[in-house]
Amino acid sequence: MKILPASAIAIAALSLSACGGLSDKEKQMVGNYYIPAVSDTRPLLELGNKRDAVIRAIRPGELSYCVTGKWELSGDTLVIQTDPSSITIEEGDPALVGTVAPRVAYPVKAFSENTLTIDRQGVTYDYHRRNE
Repeated sequence: MKILPASAIAIAALSLSACGGLSDKEKQMVGNYYIPAVSDTRPLLELGNKRDAVIRAIRPGELSYCVTGKWELSGDTLVIQTDPSSITIEEGDPALVGTVAPRVAYPVKAFSENTLTIDRQGVTYDYHRRNE
């Protein structure tokens, strides 16, 4: 089968958009997520519409830091490639941070308009999205 130049360009454009663009489900997941028992002022998870991500670790009164990265949904798993060099200490002693994983993968147990339920090492967490 011979591919015409216009068809080849269209196929290439579709391939490129599939690689960089968000899927429909990923578009629905974009937002800032909180666990109110941990923090109701700073999101613990930020999923941006350009695949940018922020993961925040908070131990109230002790330590708060964040790390940036890139996110994607791979099957039913939220995968975030972090940049450990991007750590920003928001509160507390930097010596308490420890090691930041360069990649995290959290199975998504459920997702609705306002709640993202993930499994982190056998523990289920409900992250609540706010319309901000």
